[in-house]
Amino acid sequence: MEKNEGRHKRSTISIPQRRELAIVGMVVVALCVFIFLFISYKLIFLAYSVLSIFIFSFYLILWTEGANTEKPGPTPKKWPHVTIIIPSFNAKSTIFDCIRSCQRMKYPGKFDILVVDDGSTDGSASLLERLPGITLLKSKVQRGKAHALNFGIMHAKGEIVACVDSDTYPSEDALEKAVKHFYEDERVASVVVFISVNKPKNLLQRIQEIEYWISFGFFFKTIASIDGLYVTPGPTTFYRKDILQKLGGFDEQNLTEDMEIALRMQKFGYKIRACHETMVLTEVPDTLPKLFRQRLRWYRGGVMNILKYIDLFFNPKYGDFGLFILPTALGSGFFAALFMAWTFMSWGKGLLSWILPFGQNFSAGLGATAAGLGSGIIMFQSAWILGLFSLSLWGYFLIKSFEISRTQPKWRHVLPLFCLLWVYPFFIGFVFLVSYIYELFGVKYSW
Repeated sequence: MEKNEGRHKRSTISIPQRRELAIVGMVVVALCVFIFLFISYKLIFLAYSVLSIFIFSFYLILWTEGANTEKPGPTPKKWPHVTIIIPSFNAKSTIFDCIRSCQRMKYPGKFDILVVDDGSTDGSASLLERLPGITLLKSKVQRGKAHALNFGIMHAKGEIVACVDSDTYPSEDALEKAVKHFYEDERVASVVVFISVNKPKNLLQRIQEIEYWISFGFFFKTIASIDGLYVTPGPTTFYRKDILQKLGGFDEQNLTEDMEIALRMQKFGYKIRACHETMVLTEVPDTLPKLFRQRLRWYRGGVMNILKYIDLFFNPKYGDFGLFILPTALGSGFFAALFMAWTFMSWGKGLLSWILPFGQNFSAGLGATAAGLGSGIIMFQSAWILGLFSLSLWGYFLIKSFEISRTQPKWRHVLPLFCLLWVYPFFIGFVFLVSYIYELFGVKYSW
């Protein structure tokens, strides 16, 4: 095993070498999709709807076959020493609440808290120096979260390291319940926990709250049942330190180091477990520009890791993970970008078709508008059955996601739910589109 890992580190994959070939492939696929869309939009819509229903049904089958249950991990004979690593950069407004939450965690074994200040300029470092109960490591310049984590791992005394973002607040039982899952199998390298939004204050944050319940709740719990986790989320994840070191630590040049390390673990046969018996709360963007920047980094990081681990895709060696989870989870972003581009083109075409008749005379414009509404009604009638079925599956997933979050649906959730289903997807599709345009033109990566 160690020999294979050593070869992996020596033959580091060069993303630029694959980038040109991948771009050509994506352009060819995009052109094919657009050609078929021009030939028969309804045919593509039907195929996409059927594929979506198939994927949703797959998750539903997994859920009913046992993904809905979760057994607590076995109690270890000797509780391992855990080091909590908190990377911090200009986190004065949240880092101290984060530390207090970590200090309040109850754990039968020993744990210590290591804060890595990554060149903060907001005065938080000097305040942290006077804070009891933590070990502080300081960097004079900012070198990025992945470097801060690797620096912390080098100094960690624990057998298990818990990487916790400086704007995240673990529950009191998070440490004890997560650590148990390492003892389910000697190949378990990481344990992820359920992530929820901390005190959402506006509509955008309430939308993200439900999104997190679905993504980190229902879907994570489902794919974890078949060893399909492809990301170890940054807000809080637990790792075995020795395995992290064998794999060479976090990739400091990667936009989404939490996805990259998970894919590397999967490639070398390690397991990632999910613990939904507890949760951590994290801060999320409160404005669209902030959310756009966050998701742009996430999605470009996804593209980066598709290129780096393209050999895992459709590879039967990796079972369900390679044949189904990766193609649907990461490949869906590419098609979201394509359909968003097609949507913009359709809107532009529709706007032009609506404006031109008015150039002749007003009555012709009104007639064309009425005809357009009629064709829209026919299109609705031809698609409503598939749409209704998809929505019913989504409704079931939402109910289960609320259950995982231990939250009762209330009237205050109605508007966020409506936006999540009918408005938010356009925003996400737009960000995916921008991500692929940036990749196409080689826009410089930024954190």
